[in-house]
Amino acid sequence: MRQRARSESGFTMITAIITLFIITGLGIGLLQMTDQQQHAALTEQQSQTAFNIAEAAMNAQIGQLARTWPSAKAYEGAPTTYATKCTSSEAESASNDCPTKKSLAEGYPLVSSTSSCSKGGNEAWGSSKGNEWTTYVRDDGATATENPLYSSSTTKGEVPYDANGDGKVWVRSVGVYQCRVVVLLALVSEQEVTLKFPEYAVAGNWFATTNNGKKVIVNTQGKSAQAGGVSMRCEGRTKANCEEFREGQVNPDTTKQAATPSPALSATQLEALAYAAKVKGHYFGPKECPKSAAEVEGEPAYVTGPCELSFTGNSVINSLESPGFLVIGEGTLNLGGGVEYFGTVYGVNKQKSTEAVVHLQGKGRITGSILIDGTGGIEFGSSGGKGKGEENENENFVYNDEATKNLKTFAGAAGTRNSFRVLPENQ
Repeated sequence: MRQRARSESGFTMITAIITLFIITGLGIGLLQMTDQQQHAALTEQQSQTAFNIAEAAMNAQIGQLARTWPSAKAYEGAPTTYATKCTSSEAESASNDCPTKKSLAEGYPLVSSTSSCSKGGNEAWGSSKGNEWTTYVRDDGATATENPLYSSSTTKGEVPYDANGDGKVWVRSVGVYQCRVVVLLALVSEQEVTLKFPEYAVAGNWFATTNNGKKVIVNTQGKSAQAGGVSMRCEGRTKANCEEFREGQVNPDTTKQAATPSPALSATQLEALAYAAKVKGHYFGPKECPKSAAEVEGEPAYVTGPCELSFTGNSVINSLESPGFLVIGEGTLNLGGGVEYFGTVYGVNKQKSTEAVVHLQGKGRITGSILIDGTGGIEFGSSGGKGKGEENENENFVYNDEATKNLKTFAGAAGTRNSFRVLPENQ
């Protein structure tokens, strides 16, 4: 006799329970994966925001360096203007070499409303994580090479200006967003541009020699490959009292050059020269007159005036290999005794003088070039005596074109190619 099969209805419930467990496990796994992805996305968003803050702060700091390069000479004059760090706190960003919270908000509005770290703590260089951003400017080292290496421990101890004078500094920028820290680094270089200056030996409204001999007083060639021109505008003067010299005193005689324009440089170019002089520590503001010949050395040196500069004695300013460039805004220059200036002297003649703006007498000498704006003139009055480094004993002036060839002005600052990088948080 056949037996009736037993009921299998209990297997259905077991299968349902197993299926439910599997589905529940998959759901929990999907929820965990989704949570992890959301957490990763949030972390990425925080890191990206911190990066944007650090980058904006770095760009703002480089912008400040482009306005005021932190040179060693400028530091000597005003050391308190260089902060050891700059932060989002307005109190710590008050100095002129720091970006401010306001400037960042205006220049980079997408990162102006951020949240720093409420838990406290400091980043690797000691700045509080409560700062939304912090920037550091550091010299690239006393023995920096063309491609200096960054070391967090060493660079941190460097001074906050260009102490070695190589035109490079490190900028380290820290961005913080909800305790997420991003550290950026770039090597920033001073930018210079060549300033085109009229290439004349002697140029102005008039010139005269006060010596009655036939010896060479104005040497328009010197060691240059080509003689420089003598260019006079003769405004308000006849030819007879515009170029007053005896035969043989100007050699080679290049006095038939066309008149040079006046002014030789625009107001913007003069401002650039004045700022370059400030960077190099050779700037004299209104009524700040140099007291010695040594103070007007360098390229460029800028004397705002009014000043009547008169130097005598036996001093040498600059050298044939490293000529200078002296700008006299308002005032005159008188060289006598055995003073020799190597470089270009540019008299802006803001006083609108019709008299001699540059006067060379005795054994005073300029080896370079002279240019005077307006109706001012140049007076030579050699009394003889061997000039320094030259064979001729009587010359008040010897042409040298090197000073105007290499004239450069400050044009800002920019990151050096391939130096930008993201640092580990502990650096």
